[in-house]
Amino acid sequence: MRKALYLGVSFVWCASCSVGEDYANPQFYTDATLARATNVSTATPLAQKWYADFNDSQLTELIEKGLQNSTQIKTAVARMKQARAQLQITKVAALPQINAQGGYNYEKSSKNIGLAADSHYYSAGFDASWEVDLWGKNRRQIEAKRANLKALKYTLENVRLAVAAEIAANYFNFLESAENLHLAEKNVRLQHEILLTVKAKYDNGLTDEAAFNEAKYLLENTQAQIPTYRAEVESYQNALATIIGVLPTELNLKTNASNKLSSALRGKTQNLTEFPADVVRLRPDVAAAEQKLIAQNALIGAAVAELYPNINLSGLWGYAAQSGSKLIRASSQTYNYAPLLSLPLLDWNRLQNNVLLQKYIKEEALADYKQSVLNAVTEIRDAQTAYQEAVKSAQSQYRALQNMRTAVNLIQKKYENGLIEFSDVMTAEQNLIAAEQAYTAIRTQINQKKIAFYKAVAAPL
Repeated sequence: MRKALYLGVSFVWCASCSVGEDYANPQFYTDATLARATNVSTATPLAQKWYADFNDSQLTELIEKGLQNSTQIKTAVARMKQARAQLQITKVAALPQINAQGGYNYEKSSKNIGLAADSHYYSAGFDASWEVDLWGKNRRQIEAKRANLKALKYTLENVRLAVAAEIAANYFNFLESAENLHLAEKNVRLQHEILLTVKAKYDNGLTDEAAFNEAKYLLENTQAQIPTYRAEVESYQNALATIIGVLPTELNLKTNASNKLSSALRGKTQNLTEFPADVVRLRPDVAAAEQKLIAQNALIGAAVAELYPNINLSGLWGYAAQSGSKLIRASSQTYNYAPLLSLPLLDWNRLQNNVLLQKYIKEEALADYKQSVLNAVTEIRDAQTAYQEAVKSAQSQYRALQNMRTAVNLIQKKYENGLIEFSDVMTAEQNLIAAEQAYTAIRTQINQKKIAFYKAVAAPL
């Protein structure tokens, strides 16, 4: 009895051990080092729903609709569900497998094999098998599957963040094209009035044909830009529909672009140095890379376990009889059991090389994890600098636009009073158009850089 108890305890102990090294987080950089690298000055929680910072209800509606309908997100969710199912399959692989069976067997003997009789019998019962997880192979596989599932959860978060950022980026491109279209249409009206003024002077002999043709050129050149801007507006609207996961006809976008683009200069913006110091480690792509490393570390243990002896238990219990009426009787009971011990002796180093292979794959996963950390720091620093410089550029561009508007008004008055040639008016008008387009572009850039910042720090959705 005591020997049996010792044997049972030893068996349970062996079944609970796992070969291979447990995972230990590689400390490439401390939080303090990462904080210095990303210019963090204080640990401030990031605001929920970063896209609300743009003060644009239409943008908020588009992003929230996209988070529900995006096919990219649905694909990521489906992959996560697959990983969850694979985890459950792996979990039960280490448990005893029991099957019920029943059947009828008939064998007609050959007349040319000597004395033999035909045989037939009925059978019913259960068979069971169990591969004892002595060295933790299955437990390591479960550990790997669980880490892969977590990696896909983080990947889903990353996809959601990418979809939201892509919607926002295309939305502001849409607004920029809409604003350029609006400016072109406004300039056409203004230039048509200028053309009428020049024509009146030309008809009265107060200006020459060259000035009249220059005025017509200025008007026609601006009109030629309108179809391009209309095509851009349509293209960005179609792109938004695709990302969101709806048909273009299901979007009814308003194009009050000027005020919405200007919200980039008015809106409350997260201080670009005030966010949690551990934001790098919490980024979904970095967290997913670490989970892949954890999974690969576990697979090394599973490979090592294959080097050790394996025990497989199998057995059968049931009934067998030549007559169906006699099948379920005590005298018809039958059973067998067959414990099997196997140990790899000669496999030409296949198993050892598999261990090496898994270690080499882990080296790759380790390098990928470190690279994801480096990429995160770079993206955050780039986003900080790009946004700050874009704001400075917008301030200068706004002053330049105001100066150009004042100059155009003065030049037009001089031309009406006959003090300058029309070529001066034409040059001023073209410079004003360029200044208006540049100011529209830089406001769009500010919004794009703000999106890039929130994406870089993986702001919550």
